[in-house]
Amino acid sequence: MIRAMSNPAEYSIGRNPVVFGGNLRSTATGTVISFCKEITVTNPTIPFATGIPHDPVDRLTSLIAAARIDMAAAEAEAAMAEADMEAIEPHPYAHGHTAGGDCRYAGFQPEHRLALAGLLTRPWRHALATLEITKHNHDLNYLLKAFPSVLDADRDALADEGASALIERRVSDADRFAEKPFLAIGMVWRAFGFHHRDRRAWVGAFAYRGGLHNLVLATAGITGDTTLGDALTTTVQAQSPLLSQIGQRELHDRAARRDAERQASWAAVDADYREHGSWRSRAPTRHQRRLMQRIEAARSLPMGDAGRRGVTSDWITAAGGNPRFDPNSGENA
Repeated sequence: MIRAMSNPAEYSIGRNPVVFGGNLRSTATGTVISFCKEITVTNPTIPFATGIPHDPVDRLTSLIAAARIDMAAAEAEAAMAEADMEAIEPHPYAHGHTAGGDCRYAGFQPEHRLALAGLLTRPWRHALATLEITKHNHDLNYLLKAFPSVLDADRDALADEGASALIERRVSDADRFAEKPFLAIGMVWRAFGFHHRDRRAWVGAFAYRGGLHNLVLATAGITGDTTLGDALTTTVQAQSPLLSQIGQRELHDRAARRDAERQASWAAVDADYREHGSWRSRAPTRHQRRLMQRIEAARSLPMGDAGRRGVTSDWITAAGGNPRFDPNSGENA
């Protein structure tokens, strides 16, 4: 039975909390009231937001603004990380491999090494004019492609000058690169200031359509006696923002041409082999898996489980191929 409340003060709350008398049911009401007061008034444990707008449109606007702030902060952190990575000095041969690779693309031969050094050590005005005239006469789309013709025209004299120039610049150890001739050629460019960090700007300088000599003339610190190699390096560094954009587009276009050539070569293969050849049952390549991930991100297509190589190839083709080369894709090289 419930005990009668002979003393109402015994059940007061707040400063005089209820005292249990051994019968839980007789004090339940007072307990609930005291508990509610504790959590909602005295010491709330759940913080209730007071700054969230009640109107749905205002709330969405607030969320978008907060997201933009977070995105800006993330972009700033990414930019700092990229700057830190750029500040890390690469392996000394990275410069040679990069410059040498572009020389290979432009048609250099291993025997051009000393002649190149000779040309780079000549005063820039006449040397650059000769290169630009050769580019125009041969209808070339890349200034570096004019170098081999100019080097062949006066190879012996240029080679003698180049041998002396490399000794002066302490690049006389060509024997170390005997089995890697294009690394040796790339190290010649390094001797005149080429840096792997500026690789896109260098490509942009050779792809520049407005006449590279105009950029050189507009660059401070270059005189008539400045060598071609030093003048190019100074110009690339001074005009890096402009030239890097041009170089990025040039590299992207090259990659697109290579991709088109691969597609044409594959299309020329016998149809029966393409559709039923033994290659189809092999495991997918790492390149295929990366390409599927790229397609999934760019086109919002579910990648699913990678099948065998043939099925994966069919999926990539049906999905439109490499999104890097979509018109107006904006992807970088």
